[in-house]
Amino acid sequence: MCRVLESPQVILTRHFYTHLKGNPDMDLKNLIPTTETIEVTLTYPNGHEKVGQVLQNDDGTDMTITVYAPHSKEYKAAVHEQTNIRLKQMQKGGRNANVITAEELEVATIKMLVKTTKDWNITLNEKQPKFTHEDATALYEKAYWIKDQLEEAVAEAEVFTQG
Repeated sequence: MCRVLESPQVILTRHFYTHLKGNPDMDLKNLIPTTETIEVTLTYPNGHEKVGQVLQNDDGTDMTITVYAPHSKEYKAAVHEQTNIRLKQMQKGGRNANVITAEELEVATIKMLVKTTKDWNITLNEKQPKFTHEDATALYEKAYWIKDQLEEAVAEAEVFTQG
């Protein structure tokens, strides 16, 4: 009689699969994003004595900026728009068609952030203004640390949790 020995990996794999079979947590529907937006709570930037503490409005609410998540149609539309602009530039040809300057990259990044911002609850010039693209552009250009916090939040977003 010939006996086939299984490696520890095969045994573990079989055990793992048997354990997961019928496990409702291992359904792909649980990995489909459940929200289209990410609310970012602003904190004092590096270099400030209150670094990391939440910024608050005069009414006691946290300062927040709501941005679209990368899988949302709004975010994808903004990415497609930026990509199409670059592709058209490249199609026009020329020796430097695919060269992008640091300045162009900065402008494109701010445009992308503005187009992917849905709303905010902030204090600006001693007021709590309604969100506008113009105000967002001016703010993101001047307060670079907000751009950094938004980009970090989007990169780390956990939009897969169901609740």
